[in-house]
Amino acid sequence: MYEVKKLVKKFDKVKVLKEIDLDIKEGEKIVIIGPSGSGKSTLLRCLGRLESPTSGKIYFDNKDITKIHNTHEIGMVFQSFNLFENLTVLENITLAPIKTKLLNKKEAIKKAREYLKQIKLEDKENNYPADLSGGQKQRVAIIRALMTNPKVILFDEPTSALDREMIEEVLNLMEDVAKEGITMIVVTHELNFASNFATKVIFMDEGKILESGSPKELFNNPKTERLKEFLKG
Repeated sequence: MYEVKKLVKKFDKVKVLKEIDLDIKEGEKIVIIGPSGSGKSTLLRCLGRLESPTSGKIYFDNKDITKIHNTHEIGMVFQSFNLFENLTVLENITLAPIKTKLLNKKEAIKKAREYLKQIKLEDKENNYPADLSGGQKQRVAIIRALMTNPKVILFDEPTSALDREMIEEVLNLMEDVAKEGITMIVVTHELNFASNFATKVIFMDEGKILESGSPKELFNNPKTERLKEFLKG
């Protein structure tokens, strides 16, 4: 799936990612944790090809995508939802597959309505994002990502802008998506979710991966003092 070699990302003279090496297999559920400013979101944006690495290589399904942008095989869900406020829910969901010619308009609308029914928002298709709660917006953003049949979906703090009840709605949908076998990479502060959801947890600090392993390994037997300190909160 993903093979990352010596990935470096600088903003001006600040090195945010420091020679990251990472392998992610198809079907894995990866959760990336770490303090603010550790490089988690920058790594995710590089994997999603929204940021260009300063140096290093990113391979996706054995293809070098280091300099490729906007592949439909990689979906992304943001903490700020990133819905188009001037488009209805249905238009937001169908825009990408129609524009990229993955589906014609009729096919896209049919598929979108099936997803909206699945998340119990079928009565909102003609509403605009301003009419939705935060949890509803994020669920719409997730099914929008699913519309292009991605092989992987990247989630950048998908629940950080939500209250507790809405967080549960979104995390439940993410669990449902994972059951379809889609590879998922999630940056989150929700450690309970990470423990129950992930097949592998990655701990980052200061632009480096300090530890990685199963949730049981990392949460029950942290090897570095930095992770021990982080888990104490």
